[in-house]
Amino acid sequence: MYNKKIILLFILICSSATTLFSEEIVLGGNEGWGLLYSMETEIGGLPGPAHLRLADSEYSADADTEMLLHFNDGITDAAGKYRIKKNTGVVLSNSVSEKGGGSAVFNGGITFLEMIPDDSAAFAAGSGRLDDFSIEFWLNPARLSEGETIIQWNGAAVVGETIQQEILCAISNRDLFWELKNIFLTPELGPSTFILKSSRSLIPKRWHHHMIRYDDETGLLEYLIDGIPEDIIHTSRSGGEEQELYSPYVGAAKAASFIIGRGFTGYIDELRISAAFEQPELNKYSMNSGTAITEIIDLGNYDSRFLRLNTESRTEGKTQIYYYYRISNRYFQPDAEFPGWNQFNAEETLPPGTTGRYLQIMCELFPDGTGVNSPQLAALGIEFTRNLPPVPPAYISGKAGSGSVVLNWQPVTDADIGGYKLYYGEKPGMYFGADAAAGSSPIDVGNINSFTINGLVNGKLYYFAVTSYDNAEIPHESTFSREISIRPSAIIRNE
Repeated sequence: MYNKKIILLFILICSSATTLFSEEIVLGGNEGWGLLYSMETEIGGLPGPAHLRLADSEYSADADTEMLLHFNDGITDAAGKYRIKKNTGVVLSNSVSEKGGGSAVFNGGITFLEMIPDDSAAFAAGSGRLDDFSIEFWLNPARLSEGETIIQWNGAAVVGETIQQEILCAISNRDLFWELKNIFLTPELGPSTFILKSSRSLIPKRWHHHMIRYDDETGLLEYLIDGIPEDIIHTSRSGGEEQELYSPYVGAAKAASFIIGRGFTGYIDELRISAAFEQPELNKYSMNSGTAITEIIDLGNYDSRFLRLNTESRTEGKTQIYYYYRISNRYFQPDAEFPGWNQFNAEETLPPGTTGRYLQIMCELFPDGTGVNSPQLAALGIEFTRNLPPVPPAYISGKAGSGSVVLNWQPVTDADIGGYKLYYGEKPGMYFGADAAAGSSPIDVGNINSFTINGLVNGKLYYFAVTSYDNAEIPHESTFSREISIRPSAIIRNE
């Protein structure tokens, strides 16, 4: 999950050198990002070890979404209304995409994808009158050959006679055009055809966003490339703004399906059909920030000091990364509200009071104002020093009395000493004694270095050891001192 490094810090105190051992827990880089609790970002970005970066601004399916194909991990409609009827060789690319982790690859010829709707879809046969709708996708053509089809929908309606219905998006003269045939019926339920064309020639091997959208209230039918209107028409007799508008209608005389990429060579990404007059999302990254939060990291000892956060990052343009921490001696759940988050600057030494055992880090990534650039975070190094337990007392000695023992030990020379505990028992290394007037083993004697244990049984051999503990919120206790044995006696022998 993560790697620990030991770092030596040399601090000069009163002209004598003290060595402080600092440790570092590394996330990211060659260690990977397995220690993340939650992530509203993506792992990818620059070549080499995986970087954290903002997630691509892919669409999410909502109530208006008819079809949504991300082409990342498979060909699946995220809206759940369409399924694959036929796939004649469409594959996915993980190396070429405009958004997300992949795109669909079309190799010309008979390569195409056929998606059929369920009965709840707006473009299912017999669904009747349509309201607003939008069709959009990212396109990266390789050839721009005449007649390459990007999208085709066929249906039929019976209005006195059977009329064929079609939505076609195809390439002609290196331009993209849309033809909507008999989709909009006249007030007399007669046929109509509306054609929209791009005003500029497309360039092969470049990504562009294409969208056609319809506003039922105004009759506006609009074709946009990269969010810029290329052609506008109104669904009226003159094609202009009129009070009498043609209405979109899906007939029941023919099973309907969408054919995608017939004969097309190139890549298609993020194809969406919506029952709404949509606004295109053209930014590479969302304009909202993204967060990555670590699991709870156990620093091993209470009151360990979080020194600093070492980072490997790249912030292009006006991108930025904010860092937050929270730390406590008490374990808390990763999604708990308390303790609260504290913002801090990476690479800077934190105040001495930044202590605890359980630590969590949050990184907040911000895009620039264009939505084109994302910060890249390669690795985090959490540098800290453990609050180690004190050493045990040295030179312990004792003297027997009648029903008592006097124990003495040399004080531990540590400014953080909180006191000592006295352990006793009737067998070596087994300190479960219960005879003493001061209570069962161990006895907390406070910060002194001599103590008389009363209430012991004369003639019984007792074994003793002493530990020290510090002033941490949850004190650290040392290991045992050397063990001594003493037998109380009513006859005090002079030695």
